[in-house]
Amino acid sequence: MSEQDQEREQDCPLFELHVISTNRGEKEVMLKAAKQIWPYVHYIHIREKHLSLYERYNWAKLMAESGIPSSRIVINGAKRAAPGDIFQGIHWSQDMLERAKLTVKPENKHDLRLRLGISVHSLHEAKIAEEYGADYLFFGHVYASASKPDVAARGLDALAEVCSSVKVPVIAIGGIQPCNIRAVRSAGAGGAAVISSVLKHANPGYAAALLKQAVEA
Repeated sequence: MSEQDQEREQDCPLFELHVISTNRGEKEVMLKAAKQIWPYVHYIHIREKHLSLYERYNWAKLMAESGIPSSRIVINGAKRAAPGDIFQGIHWSQDMLERAKLTVKPENKHDLRLRLGISVHSLHEAKIAEEYGADYLFFGHVYASASKPDVAARGLDALAEVCSSVKVPVIAIGGIQPCNIRAVRSAGAGGAAVISSVLKHANPGYAAALLKQAVEA
């Protein structure tokens, strides 16, 4: 890396790339894709909502055993670390946050050793999640998304409003492609999260590399 590139890297805050599992329960497919994409992304989320927490932990264990750093593995819906520290991040939905807020009992607080992300869909939700202690937020969907065809996209203006109103990184999600990375970054996003554009691509590693290339352009 040249001296000029090093200075540029220091001046630019990290723009995180998150890839979220498809929620189809295809363990072998996901494991194969994860091994291809992890060099290009910062976080891989195991989101399989229909699986038990134990089964999601097992996916994380298999990923870690295949050489994927535990620092890049996120379990959606977890509160606690697993034996062996096989993942270092957790991500919550609004429902999980609401349940956690109902009580201050220790078992309803997340493990502070883990990086906590929370999905939000409005400025109001973003401020509440930040106050609770989220380390980052998912906001979306920013663009039209195949995963939510009946819900209108929230757009770049709404993304910019949230980004300018909280101090934690806001990760744009929904319809993210290499061609719109620059736009969400200009709106203030601290990263982007994808499902289809990487995991439904014929070559997930190539798709992840294109996203990384768009970030670095």
